[in-house]
Amino acid sequence: MKIIQFLHGNQIGGMEKFCLDLSNSLSGEHQIMLIADPVFRAYCKEDISFVALDVEKSRNNPMFLLALYREIKAFQPDIIHQHKQNSIQIMKRLAPFLKMPFVATKHDTQKKKAFYGLKYAISISDETTKTIKAENIYKIYNGIPYREPKKIKMSDTFNIVAVGGLRKVKGYDSLIDAVSKLPFDFHLTIIGEGSERKALEKCIEESGLKDKVSLVGFKENVQDYLYSSDLQIISSLSEGFSLSMVEGIFYAPLLLSTKVSGCTEILSDELLYDIERLDSKIIDVFENYDRYKDHFKVLKDKHKEQLTIDMCAKEHEKVYHSIMKDFHG
Repeated sequence: MKIIQFLHGNQIGGMEKFCLDLSNSLSGEHQIMLIADPVFRAYCKEDISFVALDVEKSRNNPMFLLALYREIKAFQPDIIHQHKQNSIQIMKRLAPFLKMPFVATKHDTQKKKAFYGLKYAISISDETTKTIKAENIYKIYNGIPYREPKKIKMSDTFNIVAVGGLRKVKGYDSLIDAVSKLPFDFHLTIIGEGSERKALEKCIEESGLKDKVSLVGFKENVQDYLYSSDLQIISSLSEGFSLSMVEGIFYAPLLLSTKVSGCTEILSDELLYDIERLDSKIIDVFENYDRYKDHFKVLKDKHKEQLTIDMCAKEHEKVYHSIMKDFHG
């Protein structure tokens, strides 16, 4: 099968990371072309045909649209897979000139007009499904590649880790407030980078937690931090399908999450919490750690294989074949 993955944007977040992982996994058995910003080339396997286009700046430029059309026609794909609303808008302009099926994945729960009136769409959770208006909707959980973790040196206290970009939607201000109320010794490590760094640094200082909370920036070895921790916490206000949750399933000994999309489908009620009660939830976990850990292990064993990128790629293959069969009658 010849597949085009069309990735819009030039910053690496969860959605971009997933698209790259999916492309790399599919490339083992299929011909893959990735149309994306030049910044993503370094993350692709050598057998992927990479087309470097400055999508962010040029999407309304007729010459850009012509160049994109020529690349697609030359590759002659069986299907085109889009991963962001701007790429959908671009492909809608080219659709009258390209007689081939398109499918778009909705990676968040925000309502966006680009996902209205589609023929084929993929959702990543029940909540994202509700924000799509398409003739055919397929649900596939996102997956990640497994990397063997190793123990690393962390503090000698109860180690809490959170993973994700430093953005307001991640709820890190609420997490910092919650840990400031804990009656036992701990250390919180927040892995990620983003626009909220200064605000969070101020929050940490004002809470008197400079020695107990660390913003360590982006890390390539997230799996090692999770594997070496006592507890992972997702404090997000909104998610499409949290890849941090999948990382927790693979690597963390224990995971708690807010009741966000995706997490509510995979995690049990015992591992979900209301943000305003996070401090009391962490205290309960600390006091009953072995019980929570044993409970989480059952969920880990149940979902690990389902959430690998290779299993996710197989599910996408099935959907691609279904769409191609329907499109060509």
